[in-house]
Amino acid sequence: MAWRTAIGTIAVVITSIVTAFWLINEPARMAAAEEGFEGRSIEAGAYIYDNNCTRCHGPKGEGLPGLAPGLNIPEMFDGTRLAEVGWAGSLHDFIYSTTSGGRPLPSAGTTYPLRMPTWSREFGGPLRMDQVRDLTNFMLNWGQAYEPGAAPKAPEVAVVPVDSVGTDLTTPELPPGDTTAGEELATALGCTACHTLTDVGPTWLSEADPNGEGIGARAAARIGASDYSGTAATAEQYLRESIVLPDAFVVDGYPPSTMVMNYGEQLDAQNVGDLIAYMMTLR
Repeated sequence: MAWRTAIGTIAVVITSIVTAFWLINEPARMAAAEEGFEGRSIEAGAYIYDNNCTRCHGPKGEGLPGLAPGLNIPEMFDGTRLAEVGWAGSLHDFIYSTTSGGRPLPSAGTTYPLRMPTWSREFGGPLRMDQVRDLTNFMLNWGQAYEPGAAPKAPEVAVVPVDSVGTDLTTPELPPGDTTAGEELATALGCTACHTLTDVGPTWLSEADPNGEGIGARAAARIGASDYSGTAATAEQYLRESIVLPDAFVVDGYPPSTMVMNYGEQLDAQNVGDLIAYMMTLR
């Protein structure tokens, strides 16, 4: 019996030591895990921002004059921006809620003409809640650049290879497009921010066109216009040109370089075929 008692006592002591050691190191382990989670979230947010937000807010969050405000600016993080719009909550909640639900009208204190589109699926947008969270964390990470003595952490974003369609309007030949996939892609890319949900820019919907025609009907007529300066020969080529070479022809009255300029590198032939098939239905 004595040896059993001794073994039991030793086992209890060893278990207590291991437990104590584990508890001592748990805060450091949790901190490391939280830091890793935050880093992955910021990196994921960088992808989402690059794919959806640069066309209005600029590739580095600097904003585009006359189109959308800067996000990566001191005023966003020192309370100035929150005061301009009358926001009483935290900066995190301001960015998260604005990204999720958008703004139906231009923000108070600004003269920007575009509305902020809805991005969260909770409000009819294309992004999941975790993607909105990642996007919020990415934008908040910019604030470190404006903290005294602090250096910003710039996440490294790996480039995913894509068999890009390029900028030639005839090569490669586009596969048959899927209108449903095209509509979904247009939503995912954020095209509705300018072309559907506002009256700024050459809109897609017929009710926004003075002649009552959508882009699918206008495309062919645009080629025959006297001011057309592109190289497209068909309506489908015109739409392809508008996607991959947006500055080849700029409709009078609209600023150049407003469209994303590198869709020829980001999209493959099927993507472009789907987008064109969808736009051709907008008549």
